[in-house]
Amino acid sequence: MTTELTRRHSGPAGRRRGSRFASILALMVGLGGAGCTPWPEPTTPGSAPAGLARQSPDDTELAALVPAGVQTVIELNLDQLRRSPFTGEALADPDAVGRERSAFALGVDAGADLDRVVYATGGAGPDAPTLVIAQGRIRTANVEAAFRERHPGATVDAWHGLPVLTKGENALAALSPRTFASGPPGQVRAAIDRAFGLGRDFRDPPNDADSSKTEGRGHGVARRDLVGVAGNAAPAILITMSIDEGLRTRIGDAFPLPRELRTVGLRLDVGESLDLRALGLLDDRDAAAILARRLGALIGDRDTRRTLATFGLASLVDGAKVVAEGARIRVATTVGPDQRTAVAAALRTLMTALRTGTEPQRP
Repeated sequence: MTTELTRRHSGPAGRRRGSRFASILALMVGLGGAGCTPWPEPTTPGSAPAGLARQSPDDTELAALVPAGVQTVIELNLDQLRRSPFTGEALADPDAVGRERSAFALGVDAGADLDRVVYATGGAGPDAPTLVIAQGRIRTANVEAAFRERHPGATVDAWHGLPVLTKGENALAALSPRTFASGPPGQVRAAIDRAFGLGRDFRDPPNDADSSKTEGRGHGVARRDLVGVAGNAAPAILITMSIDEGLRTRIGDAFPLPRELRTVGLRLDVGESLDLRALGLLDDRDAAAILARRLGALIGDRDTRRTLATFGLASLVDGAKVVAEGARIRVATTVGPDQRTAVAAALRTLMTALRTGTEPQRP
């Protein structure tokens, strides 16, 4: 099950301003796309255990439920985003009829009742198969009934004793009274494996022959760097993405990505200020230094600033800093309370465009 947060937005390719804006967003948020990467398919319940099995599923940490083999992982703390003066209005859909229809179709009011959601894809594109793990105030019977309505003839089997509804390439399973997983059947089962402490998750280093190519530069490394030490406040949005040739091809000339760039991470915090941090993991320090200079030039470019200003987002790059640290690059920017109204209006406009599939207009 996907929500409006993953709906594709594609404006006319010939509109220069919209195209430039889309390119900037793709670089900032990592929402570019590549071809789909096949998901690893579990063959038996609890195959390939890599840890101690549990007697009951544990849904305390949603990231721990995401199996290995993904390219992009987007972690959303919807509770934080709803309460933030920066993002709360953007998430509030004014279309009451549309919200009611969506809640009926999905079996849950995603805008009001879901607190945390994780999206994980084998590819980075909008058409890639997506595993969704959602947690909140959920009535399992309603979610299952909605799945059956969308997929008539769905069958039920069990995985580690948990019912799994399946129809074709779609599956749904309740991991607990507050958490469900939806997506490709193999990945829903893999998420159940993870809930029982079996298998590897996306943060673990690869154990294949190519592991030496990405050692120290995978999802887990980027995520730990951005999350920081235990006890730190959780981010509102956390994204990690591995970079492959498909993604480089898709982004193309908008901002050619170096072959040495392996993983990108992004963290957004929304409190009194809006704080955005991005991280890039590369093969060597020379490539990192070159990419840092290119990013600095892009941020300082007059056209970039003019385009962002058109949509009320110029403050995102005001004071932005790009630093190379060895084979890593860091980008950091902060938007203060004095810019809150303008940024909130801009984000509201962008969300409206995403919902309606139209080109974003100046707030």
